[in-house]
Amino acid sequence: MSPSQFGAHPAGVAPSHALEVSLALLKGRWYKFWYRLRGLRFTAGRNFRVFGTLVLSGPGEVIMGDNISLMGRVTPWTHGREARITIGDGTMMDGVRLGCAQAISIGRDCIIAECRITDTDFHSTHVNRRTDPTAPIRTAPVIVEDNVWISLEVGLLPGAWIGRNSAVGYGSVCVRRYPENVILFGNPAKVVAPVPGTEPPTDGPTLLDSKER
Repeated sequence: MSPSQFGAHPAGVAPSHALEVSLALLKGRWYKFWYRLRGLRFTAGRNFRVFGTLVLSGPGEVIMGDNISLMGRVTPWTHGREARITIGDGTMMDGVRLGCAQAISIGRDCIIAECRITDTDFHSTHVNRRTDPTAPIRTAPVIVEDNVWISLEVGLLPGAWIGRNSAVGYGSVCVRRYPENVILFGNPAKVVAPVPGTEPPTDGPTLLDSKER
């Protein structure tokens, strides 16, 4: 992601950049019109900018706030009428793939690089997964709080909850609830350091917990 593509640029903006932003705003308006015309349950707020491609699919609801910027190919797909994806104001997303059967909630001012976010396993882990249509499939909401940065190739799986201000390192796989103000890394993801400029977490896993090393 280039900061200039999201409006963070020095004084004296080049005409090419102004044109790029204007086209992104036009694309945002087009997508809002087009998906409503097709009967999809999609809403987006003011200054919705699409620099790449937005591909919606499914009967659920997708709600985006104000000043959302999308890069690459973003795919918020729902897999049920009750499924709901919400994305907070000011969030930037680049090539993010979302699969939602229940609920995915992303907070304000997040930066989310190319990754996969899903609240369902899609298939049962039970041995009878192919022969019994009633075999249980794990589904649990995914929550990303405000001001979180998620790096490339990250997986947020059912039940993942990323605390406010935290950062998730390259290739990490998140499978449970994590505290705010921490840097996460690994598979499964573990706390490896505090976010500079923040206080260490006071609840949940701590930096001194041997299980987090």
